[in-house]
Amino acid sequence: MKTLTVSLVISTYNRPDALEACLESVRRQSVLPIEVIIADDGSTEETRQTIERLAGGFPVPILHVWQEDDGFRLAKIRNRAMACAKGEYIVQTDGDIVMANDFIADHIRLARRNSYAKGVRVRLEKEISDAICRQPRRKCPTLFSKGLMNRHKALRFIPLAHWFACHFKKGKAYGLGCNMAFFKTDLLKVNGYDEAFEGWGREDDDIAHRLYRAGVAMRDIRFAAVCFHLWHKENSRDDMKENMRRCRERDETGVIRAERGIDQYL
Repeated sequence: MKTLTVSLVISTYNRPDALEACLESVRRQSVLPIEVIIADDGSTEETRQTIERLAGGFPVPILHVWQEDDGFRLAKIRNRAMACAKGEYIVQTDGDIVMANDFIADHIRLARRNSYAKGVRVRLEKEISDAICRQPRRKCPTLFSKGLMNRHKALRFIPLAHWFACHFKKGKAYGLGCNMAFFKTDLLKVNGYDEAFEGWGREDDDIAHRLYRAGVAMRDIRFAAVCFHLWHKENSRDDMKENMRRCRERDETGVIRAERGIDQYL
């Protein structure tokens, strides 16, 4: 997989300070993606200006894919962004994530055909999150930094990561939108994200379950591809109950392809 071409898709909504810190962590990667695609779910002008300012001296092209703000439509903007991806492997994260320097390299190292990767995230307390946003070029946190809420997930140990990827939770399928990776061909098999999922929650589990039903296994890549989640107030979860029902319904009926998915943008 050393020659794997990677497109990095970063979703964002009106957090330009966090997005800048995220992009600075991309700049520090030991292995760079071939492009960065910003999946913007309706941010204001300040986000566009931040992207344009950073894009000029960035080591890889940055593409800004924007849609009008009409509520939480993360599934739709991810589909639109992924449809533009030139890489054969798509690594997905969020604009409030700061990536350790080997994040992309680890995803490449652990990628396998007929599989998708699901990592973990380290949650940061508000104080360290605010400090990172004030100084986006500061070094990425480490296992030993102050302000880590689930410190054990910051441990990077590649031999153990290889073992877990092959054995841990075998036969299960879970999603975590801020640290997932897919072969684009596998995304096309299931028609990407299901745009019926609007509002916060479960769109990641839905695509994971549909990939699994299509014969694409999950590889749990904890102990590698470490990333840090900047603190923020929780999003509204008013739509969570309906999205859980929708996900359960698709599981019961065995749906594989999203009815409204990525094929609209290809």
